[in-house]
Amino acid sequence: MTACSKDDDTENNETQLTNENIDIQLTNVNFGIADIDFINTNDGFLIDNQGRILNTENSGVDWNILHTSNYELLDIQFVTKQYGYVLAKIPNEQSYFLLKTSDYGESFQETTIPNGSDLRKIYFTNNNIGFVLANHILKTVDNGSNWTELNLDFNIWRDLIEKSNGELYACGLNGTFLKSTDTGTNWEQIDLGINSHLYKIQPFQELFYFLGQNIVKTNISTTQEFEIPAYVRDFQVYQENIVVGFGEQYPEQGFFPRGAMFISNNSGKNWETTIFNDFNRIRIVDFVDSNNGFGVADDLFNGKEYLIKIKIEK
Repeated sequence: MTACSKDDDTENNETQLTNENIDIQLTNVNFGIADIDFINTNDGFLIDNQGRILNTENSGVDWNILHTSNYELLDIQFVTKQYGYVLAKIPNEQSYFLLKTSDYGESFQETTIPNGSDLRKIYFTNNNIGFVLANHILKTVDNGSNWTELNLDFNIWRDLIEKSNGELYACGLNGTFLKSTDTGTNWEQIDLGINSHLYKIQPFQELFYFLGQNIVKTNISTTQEFEIPAYVRDFQVYQENIVVGFGEQYPEQGFFPRGAMFISNNSGKNWETTIFNDFNRIRIVDFVDSNNGFGVADDLFNGKEYLIKIKIEK
């Protein structure tokens, strides 16, 4: 791997990260991964491109098939090791289903998600209340048996998260950011003063970071927006001012992208870039705590896919 020199324009952090602080290990897998969800450093779940749900109990070294379907599987979330949810659809149709388990994946029950259109993300706050997102947001309060559409203005909704205090937040295109304090019944608009699209939310204490057309950092009263280096597909907020991005970059004198990691010690103003030659992109990351995460990397030219294990060490 190669990396550019570390920026001198850093904020006064007690910790400064470089690529020497981050270890990435690759495990080759023989199936195409659609999404992953790890609940700790050992136990994880994934959906693949063959309509299967799999789990691991040893950090992705071995995988067991829990369920096989004829659906296209879009998103997976396990609230705990016992309770899990998968968003599924009939290929080439706008017919959506929820696959759910309450017995550690021993069995999955199927319920219809009516009136869904271009659904792409699922998020459950507990074993009863959940949401699915698209150009509208649907909500269930009975573990997916029934769904109702939220009364929201049209948008392309990209992410929804719950903070530890129970507040819900959702984001979408054109800088849209919403907050709910009553489990999603009512929502209020938060004006960030920006118009760029927001794809993913990561709260950190009283701050919010967003991955979108740019990296956005806000404490609600003040919002900062920073250009993204190359193509950041996912990210992790390590500390208040430290952000680690994952994606792809075109190296110098290169015609094909390489997998890349981007580190900023000043909230996204400047970045240190590390290029990986073993794969072309990192497209998913899922951190189980501030120091440990997993991801998916593709070697597009050799037809290989890797589960990556990420460890940040101060």
